[in-house]
Amino acid sequence: MPVVANTYGGTAHLSPLLRKARRLGLATPHALLRLAVKRGCDHYTPTDYDEMAVVDPGLVSLSDAELGMALISGAQEYDPQWMRCAAQLLSRPGLTASGLVRLALMERCAPVLGYIAAEAAQWDAGREAFWTEVLAGLPVGMAAPTGVWPHPSRFMTQSGYRRGGGQALPVWLRPRATAPR
Repeated sequence: MPVVANTYGGTAHLSPLLRKARRLGLATPHALLRLAVKRGCDHYTPTDYDEMAVVDPGLVSLSDAELGMALISGAQEYDPQWMRCAAQLLSRPGLTASGLVRLALMERCAPVLGYIAAEAAQWDAGREAFWTEVLAGLPVGMAAPTGVWPHPSRFMTQSGYRRGGGQALPVWLRPRATAPR
């Protein structure tokens, strides 16, 4: 299976963040996804999800920013669902643009974060300035590969037409605000 870095022409590296996750008992991307679901990304709940089987090491040990970046790390196996879940988790209010940029550079996933941020800057209502700040901190000249990563519509809910006419606007997915900690 290709790693995330392969999807944009990069190479895998030894990820300090994935090593940290393994030390915390999160040895697989499936474990990371389950933790993200436990932290409020229930849009991506696996069919075999058991909340009691997921042990959250806590935000001090592994922040939401780190968890999201672990899902899209350049060294991580590539799966569009993990990228979509990471986009939702990284949309949690309270994260800092500079922190996301630092982690993306460390994890060699700046092109992925740039893709997510560019779409979020258009669709994450009320958070456009945050995503613009993220984009400003990333290296220039990063282009998303065509047709490889999830379509932008996969980062949103789209309810279609509203009763009485007119199309409802898509809503950018964010984690549940009352996620258990």
